[in-house]
Amino acid sequence: MSFTQLRFHCSKQQGRTFHVTTVTNSTGEAVVQYFSGQTNVQPDACGSFVRMENDDSKLAGACDQWGYWDDGKWGWRRRRDSLYYFPAGCYPYYWYLRTDGLDLRCDDHYHTEVCTGDFWKVFVR
Repeated sequence: MSFTQLRFHCSKQQGRTFHVTTVTNSTGEAVVQYFSGQTNVQPDACGSFVRMENDDSKLAGACDQWGYWDDGKWGWRRRRDSLYYFPAGCYPYYWYLRTDGLDLRCDDHYHTEVCTGDFWKVFVR
Protein backbone atom coordinates (compact mmCIF):
# COMPACT_ATOMS: atom_id res chain seq x y z
CA MET A 1 0.00 0.00 0.00
CA SER A 2 1.39 3.37 -0.94
CA PHE A 3 0.55 6.50 1.04
CA THR A 4 2.21 9.83 1.72
CA GLN A 5 0.38 11.20 4.73
CA LEU A 6 -0.86 10.02 8.14
CA ARG A 7 -3.58 11.49 10.32
CA PHE A 8 -4.07 10.64 13.99
CA HIS A 9 -7.45 11.44 15.53
CA CYS A 10 -8.74 10.46 18.94
CA SER A 11 -11.30 11.94 21.26
CA LYS A 12 -12.80 11.14 24.64
CA GLN A 13 -16.09 12.61 25.78
CA GLN A 14 -14.53 13.22 29.21
CA GLY A 15 -11.29 14.62 27.81
CA ARG A 16 -9.71 16.39 24.88
CA THR A 17 -9.26 15.77 21.16
CA PHE A 18 -5.89 14.96 19.60
CA HIS A 19 -6.09 15.50 15.86
CA VAL A 20 -2.96 16.01 13.75
CA THR A 21 -1.87 15.25 10.21
CA THR A 22 1.65 14.91 8.89
CA VAL A 23 2.90 17.69 6.65
CA THR A 24 3.57 17.06 2.98
CA ASN A 25 7.33 17.59 2.94
CA SER A 26 10.41 15.57 3.85
CA THR A 27 9.75 15.95 7.58
CA GLY A 28 6.26 14.50 7.28
CA GLU A 29 7.51 11.88 4.85
CA ALA A 30 9.96 10.65 7.52
CA VAL A 31 6.97 9.94 9.80
CA VAL A 32 5.23 7.94 7.07
CA GLN A 33 8.43 5.99 6.38
CA TYR A 34 8.85 5.16 10.07
CA PHE A 35 5.30 3.97 10.67
CA SER A 36 5.14 2.03 7.39
CA GLY A 37 8.31 0.13 8.30
CA GLN A 38 10.58 1.63 5.64
CA THR A 39 13.05 2.85 8.27
CA ASN A 40 13.85 2.31 11.93
CA VAL A 41 14.92 5.92 12.41
CA GLN A 42 12.46 7.65 14.70
CA PRO A 43 11.49 10.98 13.10
CA ASP A 44 11.37 14.32 14.86
CA ALA A 45 7.90 15.24 16.04
CA CYS A 46 8.08 19.04 15.91
CA GLY A 47 7.59 20.37 12.40
CA SER A 48 6.31 17.04 11.10
CA PHE A 49 2.60 17.67 11.61
CA VAL A 50 -0.07 20.33 11.71
CA ARG A 51 -2.89 20.51 14.19
CA MET A 52 -6.34 20.13 12.73
CA GLU A 53 -8.98 22.74 13.55
CA ASN A 54 -10.64 20.71 16.31
CA ASP A 55 -7.41 19.70 18.09
CA ASP A 56 -7.45 20.97 21.67
CA SER A 57 -4.82 18.56 22.98
CA LYS A 58 -1.92 19.26 25.29
CA LEU A 59 0.06 16.57 23.46
CA ALA A 60 0.29 18.40 20.13
CA GLY A 61 1.72 21.45 21.89
CA ALA A 62 4.49 19.48 23.59
CA CYS A 63 6.12 17.80 20.57
CA ASP A 64 9.63 18.66 21.79
CA GLN A 65 9.05 16.30 24.73
CA TRP A 66 7.63 13.32 22.82
CA GLY A 67 9.31 9.93 22.79
CA TYR A 68 10.69 7.32 25.10
CA TRP A 69 13.55 9.55 26.28
CA ASP A 70 11.64 12.85 25.92
CA ASP A 71 13.76 13.46 22.86
CA GLY A 72 11.07 14.94 20.64
CA LYS A 73 10.60 11.84 18.48
CA TRP A 74 7.62 9.92 17.17
CA GLY A 75 7.26 6.38 18.46
CA TRP A 76 8.33 4.50 21.53
CA ARG A 77 11.23 2.43 20.15
CA ARG A 78 8.94 -0.52 19.29
CA ARG A 79 8.56 -1.26 15.61
CA ARG A 80 6.15 -4.19 15.75
CA ASP A 81 3.18 -2.30 17.15
CA SER A 82 4.20 1.32 16.76
CA LEU A 83 0.89 2.65 15.46
CA TYR A 84 -0.94 1.87 18.66
CA TYR A 85 1.83 1.48 21.25
CA PHE A 86 2.58 5.13 22.09
CA PRO A 87 3.10 6.52 18.58
CA ALA A 88 2.92 9.96 20.22
CA GLY A 89 3.41 10.79 23.83
CA CYS A 90 5.11 12.68 26.60
CA TYR A 91 4.34 12.67 30.30
CA PRO A 92 1.48 13.09 31.12
CA TYR A 93 -0.15 13.08 27.65
CA TYR A 94 -0.24 10.00 25.45
CA TRP A 95 -1.88 8.26 22.49
CA TYR A 96 -2.01 4.59 23.47
CA LEU A 97 -4.20 1.64 22.59
CA ARG A 98 -3.63 -1.53 24.60
CA THR A 99 -4.69 -4.45 22.45
CA ASP A 100 -6.88 -5.95 25.17
CA GLY A 101 -8.77 -2.64 25.47
CA LEU A 102 -7.88 -2.16 29.14
CA ASP A 103 -5.85 1.00 28.62
CA LEU A 104 -6.96 3.52 26.03
CA ARG A 105 -5.33 6.93 26.22
CA CYS A 106 -6.12 10.04 24.23
CA ASP A 107 -4.16 13.06 25.44
CA ASP A 108 -4.26 11.68 28.97
CA HIS A 109 -2.00 9.74 31.31
CA TYR A 110 -4.01 7.18 33.18
CA HIS A 111 -6.69 4.90 31.86
CA THR A 112 -9.94 6.77 32.18
CA GLU A 113 -13.37 5.41 31.55
CA VAL A 114 -14.23 4.95 27.91
CA CYS A 115 -17.66 6.20 26.93
CA THR A 116 -19.92 5.75 23.96
CA GLY A 117 -18.64 8.09 21.27
CA ASP A 118 -14.96 7.91 22.25
CA PHE A 119 -12.74 6.93 19.32
CA TRP A 120 -9.21 6.42 18.00
CA LYS A 121 -8.57 6.57 14.26
CA VAL A 122 -5.53 6.52 12.01
CA PHE A 123 -5.99 7.62 8.40
CA VAL A 124 -3.63 7.22 5.47
CA ARG A 125 -3.64 9.19 2.26
